[in-house]
Amino acid sequence: MAVAGLSIIAAGLGLTSCGDDEYIAQVTELRLVSVNPENGYPGDIVTILGRNFSTVAGQNTVTVAGQKAEILEAKKDELQIILPDVEPGDYTISVTAPSGTVEGLPFTFLKVPDHQYLVTTIVGQKGAYNITDGVGTAAITKLPTGLNKAPDGSIWFTCRGFNKIRRIAQDLTVTTLVDVELGSSAIWQGCFTPDGKYYYFVDKAKGMLRRIDVSDYSVSTVASGIKSPMNCCCDAEGNVYVSARDNKAIYKFDRNNTKTQYAALDFGPNYCKFAPDGNLIVTLNSGYKFVSVAPDGTVTDFLGTGVKPDEKSDGEPGKPLTVQIKTSFGFDFDSNGVMYISDNSYNCIRKFTPGPGGDYSTGTVETIVGSTSGYADGTGLKVKMNQPYELLVYDDNTIYFTDTVNYLIRKITIK
Repeated sequence: MAVAGLSIIAAGLGLTSCGDDEYIAQVTELRLVSVNPENGYPGDIVTILGRNFSTVAGQNTVTVAGQKAEILEAKKDELQIILPDVEPGDYTISVTAPSGTVEGLPFTFLKVPDHQYLVTTIVGQKGAYNITDGVGTAAITKLPTGLNKAPDGSIWFTCRGFNKIRRIAQDLTVTTLVDVELGSSAIWQGCFTPDGKYYYFVDKAKGMLRRIDVSDYSVSTVASGIKSPMNCCCDAEGNVYVSARDNKAIYKFDRNNTKTQYAALDFGPNYCKFAPDGNLIVTLNSGYKFVSVAPDGTVTDFLGTGVKPDEKSDGEPGKPLTVQIKTSFGFDFDSNGVMYISDNSYNCIRKFTPGPGGDYSTGTVETIVGSTSGYADGTGLKVKMNQPYELLVYDDNTIYFTDTVNYLIRKITIK
């Protein structure tokens, strides 16, 4: 009975067995399994995995949106193709082989940018954390969060994981300057005064605004009792502005360190910096937008819908209030007023180009680097990062940003 039962099962499964012969699968139809990568530009090389392709390249046809792809290599379970010239958008890939025709693999054609954005890692090693000084990627950090241009041409950054202030020289030598740990501190971001004499920074956990004298690296506390200070920035006169997230306010500290409230907000501010037009731009926590604060304290919407998005969207060209964004802890401007935004939630860098006459209300947003959480250097939207925070823009077509949860500092070269 047991032998008969096994025979019935074998027959039901469509198996064949002839003595010691190997099992032979009776699957002959064409199948598609995956495409890697799942997005790209016309001319990119991608790989399609499946079953029962012809091993003769010319006997297979791959099309997207009616356009044929060039087949470079054909195997029984794999096709390597060059993507055809197709407009940006979401499509499905169709494959025809002697064994049939199948359509259904989703693929996204990316918009070819006006420039090439090349990303390289300059400090740190993914996932490694320590306080190790050295040159370039030999230097190790943990949760680099703030990034500031120093008067001597170097870059200072906050190492939030160990509560240190560190310096990147122009030759990429990393040096630890100051230990600012006060016990359960969480230093976030900082700024230099215009004369370069002082570096201010915030300790989010301790609720403090603190200051380093650049001449001797001595540290003093300017103010305490601030609820979750996130960052600080300076105006041209040397006044310091602090984003106090849990106070839902921007506080101003004049050159005598006298505190006043500069703006009251409906949501807690995460980051602030002055735009070329003299207005203070503020990113909001759980507000899903940026606002602009005029010198008289008037607050207006600057970018974003203000509604929690289900997915990232750069919005309609010329209508920045249609942009969908969640959280940002950094942005900067080039000398032409173009704004580059570090998108913490969607793991990308976005470019905000003002409209005619430098009018941001008619500007256009475009994602230029990154789209997926992870780690990968490379070009444009194929780059991967993990929660970028602050960034710096230089007019030599270079941008630096903290890839915070990867424990890295990275560089974008615009070509």
